[in-house]
Amino acid sequence: MKKADGKQGKKKQQKSRGGYYFLGVVLAVYLVIFLFKPDEIPQSLMKSGLLCIRLLPAFGVVILFMGIVNYLVTPQAVSRYVGRGSGLKGWLLALATGILSHGPIYIWFPFLKELCDKGMTSGRAAVFLYSRAVKIPLLPVMVYYFGLMFTIVLQCWLIVASLVQGTLIEKLGIPIQDDSRNTRATPLQK
Repeated sequence: MKKADGKQGKKKQQKSRGGYYFLGVVLAVYLVIFLFKPDEIPQSLMKSGLLCIRLLPAFGVVILFMGIVNYLVTPQAVSRYVGRGSGLKGWLLALATGILSHGPIYIWFPFLKELCDKGMTSGRAAVFLYSRAVKIPLLPVMVYYFGLMFTIVLQCWLIVASLVQGTLIEKLGIPIQDDSRNTRATPLQK
């Protein structure tokens, strides 16, 4: 048991260093840019800062969703609605929520990961992500530019393809990666 704990500790330590490596690379790139074009650095930092400010509300919404999920949604409820035993209604729920979701896709990643940690299957997570390609507010614009028949066929194809992708991911047994930041002890570690 001690060897397994030691290996897990090393894995966690290696994963946690990834952020520092990325930060080091970014700082090195800024240093190289500073050496060749020092007047570009303030403009780059300004654009990065503005981007962070624009993303703050979206991250706030995700943190709110995750808080609500942690407080109100139990693993049993997630398993019942979008877990392995949820059947057709789980697939349809993942499909419908994916179609109705808005905003940048990367904002949904932590929320989906939280649901997967509580029992959502990887196939249903894939259906959610894939079905986001159906954009209800943009359908009239698509009909205007491409015609009604093309729009209907494409949207139907996207819906069918999302279900096929999710089924394939589930049949292949592709798991959602374990969260190494989770510091709670599992029953085996106690």
